[in-house]
Amino acid sequence: MSRKSLWVLAGLLWLGSSQAPAAERPYYEGKTIKFIISSSPGGGTDTAGRLVARFLPKYLPGNPQNIVQNMPGGGGTVSNNFFFREGKPDGLTLLQDSSSGLTNFTRGGPTIKYDPRQYRTIGALTRGGSVLMVRKDAKSRLMDRKARPVIVGDSDGSRTWLAVTVWAAEYLGWNLKWIYGYPGTGELVLALRQGEFDMFATQNAKIIQGLIKDGVVETLAQEEDERRPDFSDVPTFEEILGAKKPSGVSWQAYLAWAGPGAVDKFLVAPQGTPDDIVRVLRDAFVKMGKDPEFKDQATKFFGAGWSIRPGEKTEALIREATTVSSETMGFLVKIRKKYGLPAGEPKGKG
Repeated sequence: MSRKSLWVLAGLLWLGSSQAPAAERPYYEGKTIKFIISSSPGGGTDTAGRLVARFLPKYLPGNPQNIVQNMPGGGGTVSNNFFFREGKPDGLTLLQDSSSGLTNFTRGGPTIKYDPRQYRTIGALTRGGSVLMVRKDAKSRLMDRKARPVIVGDSDGSRTWLAVTVWAAEYLGWNLKWIYGYPGTGELVLALRQGEFDMFATQNAKIIQGLIKDGVVETLAQEEDERRPDFSDVPTFEEILGAKKPSGVSWQAYLAWAGPGAVDKFLVAPQGTPDDIVRVLRDAFVKMGKDPEFKDQATKFFGAGWSIRPGEKTEALIREATTVSSETMGFLVKIRKKYGLPAGEPKGKG
């Protein structure tokens, strides 16, 4: 081989080696992920979203920057409608949502312009079922129909734990009245402390323990069918119902309303996001859950009962929680109307 040919070959080899790193540049390098949070600041969804926004980029190849934007309204309806319509399937815009968004979708109505079953689910942060509490100064009125009703407070009248209160009024005779319109969990807790209403539930162990410690409330029931390890002395709602537990379409309607609570706080990418990007995000989410600092912060905010659920399993739970028969939906509409709560449409979401 001539000297000229050797120089040409060396030049080609150098050119190839110099371009290789650029071709292997991580997808997220030099980019920024926007995390949209479907609630106002201060509540469980906001806390979960900000934790994820802080730690997830650490486990994404390229270590992208992050931006957090709260987009509250309608129990997640505003953010979901925006995300479903505007979210680009490039892995750079993610939505931190909660079970309220699933409940609103199932309830239906003209304001619902999204379908959570079409999202690409990254994973979920779960905290165990909601624990229902009542102010100590209101508990004596709970079974007294002649007394002033015990007031249940909520943001939009559709949170999953409200099913416990409605079925308790229907089958146990609890003396309840519902008000809603509070922006988020932070405002609800403050209003409960101030006596604006009497009954409230949350999955957040820190909030529950704080209210108990300060002597504001007593615990009544847990939303799910198994007791949380951190509240093992609080009976489940099924245990309280006992022989009065309904069957058939009534119980199916209860499960349709309360069921999304098991999904809890979940992170999604827009529909159409490529499989390779989804895979990278899901892997990073699982790794994030094992980070010692993340675990410490999650325990600080949510108590010891939290856990990370992988994307595939969360996606299956979302589909299960939002698939409701027309008969069941019809029952939900009727019982919500009966107790003055947002009713939705009398049709199923198959």
